[in-house]
Amino acid sequence: MSELLEFLGTAEQAAERAVEVIRSGLGRERSISGKGDRDFATDLDFAVEDAVRAFLAEATPGVPLLGEERGRTGDTDSPYEWVLDPIDGTINFAHRSPQFGVSLALTRNGMPVVGVVHAPMAEERYSAALGHGAALNKQSLSAVAPEALAGAVVAMGDFAVGPDADRRNLRRLATLQRLVPKIQRIRMLGSAALDLCWLAAGRHDAVMHDRINLWDVAAGTVICREAGVLVTDFDGVDYGDGAVSILAATPRVHRALLAELA
Repeated sequence: MSELLEFLGTAEQAAERAVEVIRSGLGRERSISGKGDRDFATDLDFAVEDAVRAFLAEATPGVPLLGEERGRTGDTDSPYEWVLDPIDGTINFAHRSPQFGVSLALTRNGMPVVGVVHAPMAEERYSAALGHGAALNKQSLSAVAPEALAGAVVAMGDFAVGPDADRRNLRRLATLQRLVPKIQRIRMLGSAALDLCWLAAGRHDAVMHDRINLWDVAAGTVICREAGVLVTDFDGVDYGDGAVSILAATPRVHRALLAELA
C-alpha cells in the first residue's frame, strides 16, 4: 500500500471522529465567537478541530496541522501538513442547513495530495489520494463535462464581507453580468468544499471563488483533480498553497471560463 493511501485511511478515520462530534452536538444551543464582519465560528467548530487535532497528533505525530480555528502547529520542517476546516459552511450549519461538511486534506510541499470531505447530513464521504482516483462513499467518481459553456452550471462563492468588500462585490457583479447570458445557471451553496465535491460528482460543471483560504478547498482540490477536473487560480496557475482564488472545471469549460475572466 502506498504512503498516500495510508494517509488517506488516517484522514477518513479523522473525518469520522469529526462527524461523531458534530452529531453529538446537533440540536443543542450553540455559542458563537465573532471572527470579523458578519463572520463567526460556533463552539462546535472548535470542538471538532480539537478532536481531529488530538486524533492526528497520535496517528501522525510528525505531521503539522493547519486548522481554520487554531492556526498552525507542529513540526514545520515536515514536507507534509494536514489542512483542516472543521465545519466548512459554518453559516449554513448555524442556520440548520444541511449544506456543510468536514474538510481534511494533506499537502506535500504545499500541494494537496490527499483529501476527505464528509457531509454528515447527506451521509456522503468524498475521498481521494493523488494517483489513486476519487470516490463518493467508495464509488468511483469521474466528472462529466457539458458540450459547451452554455450548458454549464457554475458554482460561485458568497459575496464578500469585511475590508474591501464593496470593490470586490462590484467586480463580482461585473463577472456575473458577463457570465449569466453565456451559461446555464449560477449556484451558491455556501460551502467551497461541497462546491468542489459536487463538481467531481457531476452536480456542478465549474467552481469559481475569487477569494478563498487553503483549508476551504485543499481537500476538494484533490477530489476534483482525481475525478478529471482542472483546478487552477484565476490566472490559470495550478492551485496550491499561496493561491487566493480558485477556478475548477473540466478542461473545455475551464478554458472558456478562463477566457471570460481575462
